Amino acid sequence: MSDETLPKGLGPLRDRRIAALVLPAFLCELAAPRAAPRSPEKRARAPAPLGVVIGASDEALEATSVLAAVNETARRRGVRPGQTVAEARVFLAQLDVRTVSPAQIERGLGHLAEMALGFGPTVAVSAPDTVWIDITGSAHLFGGEEALAAELVARVRRAGHRGRVAIADGPALAQAFARFGDLGPEGHRVVPSAQATRALGSLPVTALPLPEELSSWLVRIGVLTWADLAALPRSGLVGRLGPHAGRVLELVSGRDDTPLVPYVPERTLIEALSWEEPASGIEPLLFAVRGLVARLSARLSGRGEAAALLLLTVLCDKSIARFRKVPETIELRFPLAKPLFRESDLLRVLVSRLEKAQLSAPTVGLRLEASTLVEAVPRQLELESLLGSTGEAAAEELPLVVSELAADLGDDRVGILALVDSHRPERRSVLERFGEAGVPASKRTGRGSARTRDRSLPIAVKTARPAPEGVGGAPPCGSPTRLLTEPVAFEAPFRAGATVFLERSCYVIAAVRFEARLEAVEWWSRAIHRDYVRLTLRGAAGTFEALAYLDRTTGQRYLQAVLD
Repeated sequence: MSDETLPKGLGPLRDRRIAALVLPAFLCELAAPRAAPRSPEKRARAPAPLGVVIGASDEALEATSVLAAVNETARRRGVRPGQTVAEARVFLAQLDVRTVSPAQIERGLGHLAEMALGFGPTVAVSAPDTVWIDITGSAHLFGGEEALAAELVARVRRAGHRGRVAIADGPALAQAFARFGDLGPEGHRVVPSAQATRALGSLPVTALPLPEELSSWLVRIGVLTWADLAALPRSGLVGRLGPHAGRVLELVSGRDDTPLVPYVPERTLIEALSWEEPASGIEPLLFAVRGLVARLSARLSGRGEAAALLLLTVLCDKSIARFRKVPETIELRFPLAKPLFRESDLLRVLVSRLEKAQLSAPTVGLRLEASTLVEAVPRQLELESLLGSTGEAAAEELPLVVSELAADLGDDRVGILALVDSHRPERRSVLERFGEAGVPASKRTGRGSARTRDRSLPIAVKTARPAPEGVGGAPPCGSPTRLLTEPVAFEAPFRAGATVFLERSCYVIAAVRFEARLEAVEWWSRAIHRDYVRLTLRGAAGTFEALAYLDRTTGQRYLQAVLD
């Protein structure tokens, strides 16, 4: 299909725009030993020299293992990637060599890919250090490609990584510019399509996807840049480059049709942080949880999702915990009244409860898990918000306050008061906890809805005929407004003039009105035999109405509710 026959609005493949995020220190960032969280002033020491070997985490480190990356401290001492461990320690005996597994690399790149989903519909990763984003048609949402690149660099830095970003017409071209090109002071560069061919000429031949022996041969014969390579006769290059010729010549001419394999994110988000030296007190945890929440929020925002349930696990020092005979982990569960994804909201809920946590041993790590995810509902721009109304802000604040209360008081003490179809006053309402999807449990199928099912029905009910209003002084029939936590027993009979003593106060029954008789006929629950009456009680403080009943099984009388 030619470019002219493509549907309207769909340009040719070479018109796409790809952003490449290259992480030059990613392996070292994954392997770097972490000290206990503390204030930035106390973390200002220069990092120790570090080398990284890619391999299984349970493999023994050998002297012939090859370094895949080194940090700046080791590089200044003469250590380079590609050296063996033995060769590197000749230059620097105190070099700390650590192993990073391919699974760790894929997981770390995946976290950044989820964050990058907020910039384009398609994201791909390439180990060990590259994330690609297809930003075709989406750059205008950020104010242009320059603004998009700047925002991407800023988010990567907030996640704790050093990144280089370039935008070009294809994945390989963008990666070459990001890794070897001259970037701006903020660490990003945009290569317009019209200037791509001229900009490519300054890239080194080592940026081409060639084996090391071919790249070295080109350098030895004086071909240092892509422009030098493009000036050579193609017939000679094809024979010398072999199977790599077609791909290399296309890149040198500015054509890059490399497809992106979309990254599929995991359904459970986990952010973890550990440190080698045990930390005491809550302050280090509060400092560490901010980093976890920032990374989790960035991933949620990129995915367009929000967390309805959070689980924060505090890892204690195992040896001290065993010595003190206390649990090695402390789990804090946070069911949210409304799914959240903003960093400030998530941090506010977590900190309110973490500040009051009781630590039984020094801590060595934190683990934050968001297992229940729903689609995020962004805040809509409404007319009243433009006019300065506080109604929208209050509506947004209420679910957050409820989530804080649930985290502080316990999720079993905060919820929605739901009405239940029952004749017993104590069964007519129930406090339903917020379910894992951010809705009351009664609105979900499964075990959550069975908990609120009324097991007292069917009941045979006989009620008194309501007297006309104003006849005989009897008020119209109504429901109790204040139910006592536990019914209060008393000995006085249900008749006018009887004296009732309640909480060191004396009352006289001024009027008695029969309400209903309950007769349980269930075989699977305890039988209910009650006569309900409405009492008008008169005392020194005034007169009020109350609901009382006679348990005909035991003959005991109880005051159960007050009618306002």
